[in-house]
Amino acid sequence: MKTIYTIITLFIIFALSSFTFAQSSSPKADQYMKKFEYVKAIKTFQDHFETNTPNPTDIRYITFCYLKINDSKSAESWLSKLITSDVTIAEDIIIYADLLKSEGKYSDAILQYQKLKEISPAKSEMADENIEICRNVLDWIEAEPDFIVKNEKQFNSENADFGLIQFENGFLITSDRMPESVSAGKNSTYEWTGNPFLKLYKVNSDNSGNIETISFIPEINHDYHNGPGYFDEKTNKLYLTRTKSVKKNYKTQNPDPTAWFKEEADIYTNRLEIYTADWNDGNWENIREFEHNNAENYSVGHPALSPDGNTLYFVSDMPGGYGETDIYYSEKQSSGEWSDPQNLGSKINTAGKELFPSFDSEGKLYFSSDGHLGMGGLDLFESTGNKAKWTIPENLKYPINSPKDDFTVVFTEPGIMGYFASNRYGGEGNDDIYSFVYSPPPPPAIPTELTLAVTTYEKFEDGNLEPLPGINVHYHYQNSEVMIAIPEITPAVYHTQLNCNETYIVHGTDPDFFALAHEITTTCKTMNDTVFVDLIFERIVIDKAIVIENIYYDYNKWNIRPDAAVELNKIVTLLTENPQIIIELGSHTDSRGTKAYNENLSQRRAESAVQHIISKGISKDRITAKGYGEYELVNNCSDGVQCTEPEHQMNRRTEFKVTGFSKKQPVINSSSK
Repeated sequence: MKTIYTIITLFIIFALSSFTFAQSSSPKADQYMKKFEYVKAIKTFQDHFETNTPNPTDIRYITFCYLKINDSKSAESWLSKLITSDVTIAEDIIIYADLLKSEGKYSDAILQYQKLKEISPAKSEMADENIEICRNVLDWIEAEPDFIVKNEKQFNSENADFGLIQFENGFLITSDRMPESVSAGKNSTYEWTGNPFLKLYKVNSDNSGNIETISFIPEINHDYHNGPGYFDEKTNKLYLTRTKSVKKNYKTQNPDPTAWFKEEADIYTNRLEIYTADWNDGNWENIREFEHNNAENYSVGHPALSPDGNTLYFVSDMPGGYGETDIYYSEKQSSGEWSDPQNLGSKINTAGKELFPSFDSEGKLYFSSDGHLGMGGLDLFESTGNKAKWTIPENLKYPINSPKDDFTVVFTEPGIMGYFASNRYGGEGNDDIYSFVYSPPPPPAIPTELTLAVTTYEKFEDGNLEPLPGINVHYHYQNSEVMIAIPEITPAVYHTQLNCNETYIVHGTDPDFFALAHEITTTCKTMNDTVFVDLIFERIVIDKAIVIENIYYDYNKWNIRPDAAVELNKIVTLLTENPQIIIELGSHTDSRGTKAYNENLSQRRAESAVQHIISKGISKDRITAKGYGEYELVNNCSDGVQCTEPEHQMNRRTEFKVTGFSKKQPVINSSSK
């Protein structure tokens, strides 16, 4: 569920519908936003803010505008002003965390996803998935790359260049550069981006592959957006994407439930359509519409043929899909027509956007997605199968993927080399064409160390967690008692190096909290392995009763059964790891029997439990026994009240509570909370 609105959106949705806006402090900027003129809206906001302090709505709006023109750096800068305020909502954090990912700030993004879990527990699963992918991405970036990626400057301009298609001895590309043969007229600029409309260009190269000319193709470019597409060398047929402006008269399908703004259905939109054109003796002829275009209701675009030419794959936001845009296929009939579109299914399509399908000569599917977990923005994925049966997509990883948008991949040699487009930093323009070639690193040396990353948290009574800095974190080998400190790298985060194939005990101590110990065994696979450990601390509170689970006694007896000994040994460990605390161990009964009998029985049981703990080496000065009988029931099952056996069992419990410290320590008294 990504919420970064990349420039790729305009190639799929072209949703020039109006939005329902809460009023910002600049009505003029609102009007530009409603017309999708985001560049003008940003300029208007900037002028307005010279004399007016932006409020939270203003910040969300200008962030949204920057997202729509794919300026994530500016969007991040603006939204950061809201994240630290007391009006931040979960959706703000989701968008901000994704923006941090799109800027390559994965460690910062992890902190935001952890914050999201705190303020919105319902989103914990989504946050955990993103935390895991961020940690994986950091490993991908640190690892030796399998591919060499190069910006092919000869293709690229200061504008957007992408969608490379192999054509004869050269290529076709999609670009929003201004054609030299076309003057800048009234309809030459797309107000969404402030750039010219997308057009198809022919790239001519010499025998060595050097580009000689890049020329505009007037025969197949119409007034609005054109491209990308696919050229079938077997039939000399070009399949291309075009846009069409239509009146919008229905509600948007599959709205993003996390979006700040909701679309209305009362103006117009641009929609994608697929066209074909025949290449015949140096001329483009017979330009025709794809029979399943339906621009009045939805988009159809990004065509790609299977290697045998019998299945056409494309992208659409037609009703009944899984998300914003899905990949579909149609099969060629004996009549030459195409069958009704079928969805590729949930392994490929997600609640987000799946775009730009393509195939290598061996039939492997490649596509871009912001719904499958990735590095940020659109990532490239691969899958094997056909029609509606596919393997789970695999991320192409770094360096082909980046924190930005990566898309329109074409393999000139399966698995070895090819081209793709990206708007990553360091390019010539907005979107650039890059080449890649497989060049795996030599086999890695056998690792001898890995990184231990410990994060410390405080757990509150409501279950929420907050980072807890300043804890004494240390470790020791399993068969050694020598403690080694782990330095705190950033607040509440501790790093150190450990040997491979060893067992360690990681400890966390602080006089105000119950100490923790966590056992780990290191298994190294790569030179960049990291073991992540979360230590979650509970504050020591004087006289706060803590139930010891699963302590059972035989009827009318007080001797310690083997199963009870297991639980009491945990108290031994607690007292060993927290040598400063003094506890009381209390035993409780249900209300059945006389009060005097219950008090005597509970006292004997408490003393029996205490003696067991003392026998394990705990000083008798640190623990006392107290039998409470039936005087502190946890429910209404008092004398004369009919209760079930489970209800009585709730009262037959053993508890402990900290009653003091062997040395003077700062504490929080339960009566003051």
